[in-house]
Amino acid sequence: MNTLTKSLAGTAFAALMASAALPAHAQNTSELVIGWGEPIDTLNPGTSSKRIAGPIMVAIFDNLIYLNKNFELEPMLATEWSASDDGLVYTFKLRDDVTFHDGTPFNAAAVVANFAYITAETTESKSAISALGDCTSAKATGEFEVQITCTQPSVPFLSQLGSPFLGMQSPKAIETYGADLGQHPVGTGPFKIAEWAPNQKIVLERNDDYNHFPASLGIEGPSALSKITFTIVPNVQARISQFQSGESQLMNQTPGLYWKSLGASGQYKQTEVPISGLGIFAPINTQSGPTADIAVRKAMIHAIDREGVAQLSDAGVYPANYTLLSEGMVGYAPEVKEMYPYDPAKSAELLEAAGWTKGDDGIWAKDGEKLKVTLTAISTRAAYMAIAQAFQGYLTEAGFDVSLEPMTSPAWWSANKTGAFSMTQTQFTDVDPDALRIFTPGQLMNLPGIDYARVNELVSLGRAEQDRAKRSALYQELQMILAENAVVMPVRQNLDLVMTAKNVSDLTWIAGGYPYFAALRLDAE
Repeated sequence: MNTLTKSLAGTAFAALMASAALPAHAQNTSELVIGWGEPIDTLNPGTSSKRIAGPIMVAIFDNLIYLNKNFELEPMLATEWSASDDGLVYTFKLRDDVTFHDGTPFNAAAVVANFAYITAETTESKSAISALGDCTSAKATGEFEVQITCTQPSVPFLSQLGSPFLGMQSPKAIETYGADLGQHPVGTGPFKIAEWAPNQKIVLERNDDYNHFPASLGIEGPSALSKITFTIVPNVQARISQFQSGESQLMNQTPGLYWKSLGASGQYKQTEVPISGLGIFAPINTQSGPTADIAVRKAMIHAIDREGVAQLSDAGVYPANYTLLSEGMVGYAPEVKEMYPYDPAKSAELLEAAGWTKGDDGIWAKDGEKLKVTLTAISTRAAYMAIAQAFQGYLTEAGFDVSLEPMTSPAWWSANKTGAFSMTQTQFTDVDPDALRIFTPGQLMNLPGIDYARVNELVSLGRAEQDRAKRSALYQELQMILAENAVVMPVRQNLDLVMTAKNVSDLTWIAGGYPYFAALRLDAE
């Protein structure tokens, strides 16, 4: 067996704990109120697909592995794990001192029950089944040992086990609540559900028996918070007013204008939580229309000032992006950053070399046809619309005949399938560079429509390569191919803008950009 991570006692995190000698969080009656911007329809990790539910679920459910904000794997419910030499079988040793909130013991049988639930067709799992990927078969090989078998080597699997959508649920709850499981979440985490008034609030109370926070957090015993209340306030102005009045002490997904104005007051703390993955990016149609010509695609990218786009969308609080994979992820490719600077002259040079000429009206034309490009955007997504409008401005200035078509989400997907677009914008979040699989045939998000043999091969090699440096090199090469072919343009980074009262301390998050509220502390004011 190839041991990937040693036991809890032997990890670097445990060594850090020993040297730092951090004190335990004192049990007190600190109650945190959070202004939440969207309603929650389910807290069932196995069926949820909504990112907004993630931070609440990670307070209720533990994972086998904790993937910290630095993308490092830490023991959580699993104390150690190993992979077979062929990379097809993972063996996990489990904690033997954990129970679910309903008193059900956590053990190998519980893990098997969770895998069976997620993979059952009747569950209709979304994010969870996607996170499992090729590793869907679980077998108990002891009371506190479980083996998970993959149909092909899958290095991303370990990182995906830290996903909020793979939190371990009580087998008893799965059996008892059936289709209503999402309204009765039962985990082993630092908090348990106390009250849920749909579209109004979700109240979590501390699990006083909790004593296994990940070592890197330096927390012994249960959370310092006794209660966390998520008040559901979709109206932005109402949520801002609630925060400013002190009714809430934390607000996530803060709109850009308020992020700037409230931050300038000096009365609050601000934390930019990076959401890993591909950020917001602009796929370009490589299969039809003028953008089937690589020269046109390259010219479009050079014609757009991404710094300007960032300023024009959401008050400029989100930095422009020039790489696909987020900084810090395996495979981050800084060498791609300088390939497409904002350069209108270069854009014109590329078009002229491809046979396009500028008419008296300032529009490029070739063989009697104007250079018409269609931009699409989901009309209900304000950020996407702002980005598309910025694109339109820059491309029009560069001599493209630009049509901007706002669409409903279903219409947008239909346009993607039929190729009725030149450039659009979307986002994709992930904790592993395997996110780049979306640019392979058959993937729903392969909006450029490419089928590059080397890209397909690199995705397969990357999923199997266990050496971090070698794996990184594979994904760097893949991104270089995408850049050289002008398949997609990174646009801006993805962040969760979290605003807190001055007495809120120790804000952290798990990889993927999900705030881990259970680690917070309220200091005396």
